Amino acid sequence: MQKYLITSIFLIMNKVKRNRSTKTKEAVEQILQAFSAPISLNDLYQFIKVSLPKTAFSTIFRITNQLESEGKINRIDWRERGSRFEWAAMPHHHHIVCQICHVITDLSDESLNFDDTKIEKVTGYKIKNHSIELEGICPQCLKKLDK
Repeated sequence: MQKYLITSIFLIMNKVKRNRSTKTKEAVEQILQAFSAPISLNDLYQFIKVSLPKTAFSTIFRITNQLESEGKINRIDWRERGSRFEWAAMPHHHHIVCQICHVITDLSDESLNFDDTKIEKVTGYKIKNHSIELEGICPQCLKKLDK
């Protein structure tokens, strides 16, 4: 009887734990799908804390690692700004970041006139993937600087 009770409690606790994690994972997925710009782990954590205040930072860390290994999100590693995450189902694109206000703008290959085949012809490489990160000053910050 006691063994049965312990097993039942273990199964119930495991289910509760799994449900809590599932709610958090679903919230992380929804936030990443809603954001058009890459989001930092800390910002993601702050958004999650609003609706799930007992969530630990380590939980968000584990969930993002899991989603990345499942191919659902992409990690973008930026030198000074650290890693950011975005939903993987977005069309392939690049980013330009304002050095003053840190706003992030998406850029398509077409807008950059980027062509894998030209680079392959010039280098002899077979391009498998590419990532371009640009930095500059956004139009709003340029206006402020001109004043």
